Amino acid sequence: MTEIALSRRSLLRLAGVGAAATTIGGLSGCNLVGSGDEASGDTVTIKVALVPDPSGASQFYREQFDLFEKKNRGIKVQVIENPSDQQINAIELSFQQGDPPDVFRAQDTGFDRIFDRGWIAPLDQYVTDEFTSRFPAGSLDPATSGLHRDGKLYTLPLVWGKWSTVRFLLMNNTAAKLGGVTAAPKTWEELEQAATAITRAGGGKTFGFAGTWSKSVLARMLQHTAGPSSLDNGIDLRTGKAAITHPSLMGAVDLLRRMHAKKVMTPGWESWVDGSRVHTAFAKGELAMFLAAPFQIAEVRKLNPQLDMTIAAVPVPAAGRGGYSGQIASFSPLWSMSAQSKHPEQAWKVMDFLASTDFHRAYYEKFATLTALESAWQDKAAANPDQKAIMDIAAETVRLIPNPVLASKGGAALLSAIRGKQDLQWSEIALPAILRNQDFTRPAADLNRKLDAFIDEQVKAIAAKGTPVSRADITFPGWDPLQPFTPGQK
Repeated sequence: MTEIALSRRSLLRLAGVGAAATTIGGLSGCNLVGSGDEASGDTVTIKVALVPDPSGASQFYREQFDLFEKKNRGIKVQVIENPSDQQINAIELSFQQGDPPDVFRAQDTGFDRIFDRGWIAPLDQYVTDEFTSRFPAGSLDPATSGLHRDGKLYTLPLVWGKWSTVRFLLMNNTAAKLGGVTAAPKTWEELEQAATAITRAGGGKTFGFAGTWSKSVLARMLQHTAGPSSLDNGIDLRTGKAAITHPSLMGAVDLLRRMHAKKVMTPGWESWVDGSRVHTAFAKGELAMFLAAPFQIAEVRKLNPQLDMTIAAVPVPAAGRGGYSGQIASFSPLWSMSAQSKHPEQAWKVMDFLASTDFHRAYYEKFATLTALESAWQDKAAANPDQKAIMDIAAETVRLIPNPVLASKGGAALLSAIRGKQDLQWSEIALPAILRNQDFTRPAADLNRKLDAFIDEQVKAIAAKGTPVSRADITFPGWDPLQPFTPGQK
């Protein structure tokens, strides 16, 4: 699902997918789950395109759609699977060939790719008060839901919004005690001290800290506690200007540079593209602490169910918190309905089922994932220590932030251009500085100037194509990074 960002598909638990390419409709290589003939008599076939993610999803969806068919005798659901990294391309090709699915999974930027082509149907005509009441109060506000475009509802969620955003410090208590660490660090300084003590006591067998993925994800997670999380894109949304030199980012990179240089981080952590490496090292006690997404807690428990583990908030600077993990919308897009469906009423019934309490409860029970319909799992999650910690820390450390994509077409176009310019992403220069123990100040300042110049260029280029745009579209001067953003703030 997502990028996010950390884009681990909206931070759902990741699973491997088949290597063979599959596509939709009449294309070769289709993987059709279930029989699924065309409509005959009074039976209508609704094609649903999805991905086999997380592990076990193929069987789960088939079982759920079998239950749906029993309650909706006139509808047959034909499931079409595509590997996660090919889903959007396959959907686009199916529309181009005139044989699109009726319902399909399109996440985050993938959704916008399909939406921009006019292939997604608005859903407002189907929405009732009962439907809206399933979601947390206010979460379907068009200005912040993440599911609306131009004020209309176009997509439905699966995963709980904060579940995609919240981050943690995980500590293996047994490994930490080697260095005399008995409580999770609360500040950056305590984190550095604890990691140093554990590594020294570990004798080359246990290390105090490590990264999660090969890019500068660690710096992002730490920076969010010290300043505006909009710096993920290099921009301070309070000013609409490049802010790669902001003290919160400079401080996060410098902390990691020092820790890596002192060799208190597991050797080779920067090459751990495969998330299982960090899970395995942590579960075995070879690693005492790492910064994690929610799905990683479940992965660790699979490896060592009895592990003595602390789930804590990401440490903040000693001077105090300067920001929160930024939630750019209540939810991430996931389920959409084709604007070309020949059976929209039946397709909506499938969509409605995918947003039902029964489906979300079943998904939670199968995958231990907190979904968009909190009422489906709240009681059970509260009784699970790990999941209760996730909810408590999310409430403590996540705040809604401005989202130019939802605010205006100009903001959406400008932010898309910035995100698409890979050589202007600060992660490209932060990681080398960390690994080579080099000063980040000069490269950050150079990149800052380039990013500001690029924004000015794009304002002119986007306006020339007919979309009204200015820096005001990415500027929210009334936003306080220590407070949740509310629609209408300037």
